[in-house]
Amino acid sequence: MLRDKSAAPREARFHPSPLHAFKRLLLASALGAGLILSAGGAAAQAQPSPTSPSVEGQGQRFFNKVCAKCHEAGIGPVITGRGLDPVVFTTIVRHGNRAMPAFRVTDIDDATLQDLAAYLSKSPAKP
Repeated sequence: MLRDKSAAPREARFHPSPLHAFKRLLLASALGAGLILSAGGAAAQAQPSPTSPSVEGQGQRFFNKVCAKCHEAGIGPVITGRGLDPVVFTTIVRHGNRAMPAFRVTDIDDATLQDLAAYLSKSPAKP
């Protein structure tokens, strides 16, 4: 006897593809990271850090050592001087984007990633 599929609840009939499930997980992760980072950003703005110049220096050093190989050589897009939110940079670095590979915590630790994102979000445009 054939069972009528229309009688089954929608949840029982819907089987997302692995790509669809991955996109949903990536979106949820990015949103969660944004919320966490924005909550921490408010506290950081309330108390200016005396080490801010050195933090940006660390971010710039990492950019010049690792990122510039692609992003200053015309392989990847120019990412300096765009004024993007640091959350954008941290999300793309951790999860990748198109040809950009994802960098694990073993590749770039969280503190260095935050320094890099701070540097890139404030960096001036190249002439």
